[in-house]
Amino acid sequence: MSEAAKTAAAKRFTIDTEGHDWRRREPVPLPSTLVAAKHAFYERGFHGTSIRDIASRAGVSLPTLYYHHDNKLGILVELLEAAMTSVLAWVGAAIEEGRTPSEKLSNAIESIVLHMTSDLELASVASEFRHLDPEDPRREPYIAMRTETETMLADVIQAGLESGEFRFDQDVKDVLRYLFGACQAVTTWYRPSGARTPAEVAASYALIALRVVGAQGTTTTDTSIADSRKGEKP
Repeated sequence: MSEAAKTAAAKRFTIDTEGHDWRRREPVPLPSTLVAAKHAFYERGFHGTSIRDIASRAGVSLPTLYYHHDNKLGILVELLEAAMTSVLAWVGAAIEEGRTPSEKLSNAIESIVLHMTSDLELASVASEFRHLDPEDPRREPYIAMRTETETMLADVIQAGLESGEFRFDQDVKDVLRYLFGACQAVTTWYRPSGARTPAEVAASYALIALRVVGAQGTTTTDTSIADSRKGEKP
């Protein structure tokens, strides 16, 4: 990631996790134009949304919109960066709280799924990443943050393998792809109006992740994690 790309992303979005409970998640704070865009992209998709639609939803004129954003693709880039900035920050906080590889992995997956369920519209924007040209330099900050998140989880899983806490024969990269794919797929079926809360879905996926990596004493781990969440509000 170039220094210019790092600076650009840092200037746009900052997530302060210090002193905050990573499980108590609110939608990522965004300016009104980006809030309007994430609503529109979720409802109509990137191609189905016009720049005029975004301006209308935000209650601003087209000149005002273009003053703050380059174009519709630029708006997509900003939403992608906002989402990954949030994921990276909260996953880092969640992993830091864990004491063992099992706790760290469980926390990380729970944190990712909380992102998917607590801010469904923003999380769904990831599926629109395909609209960015492979040569577009604006992809760089998003890819760098995504890679950093994957590396954090890979390190946790590797530590679990080396300690004997995790047992599986598959390649770590394949396991990571499976876990990230499962988490991302939550946006295709989860609905806030459904029977399950974001906290319930996230906790369920965290326990499934432990079974995927063959966490030893999974039943005990499941019980201790479930006990630690009693009384929590979504």
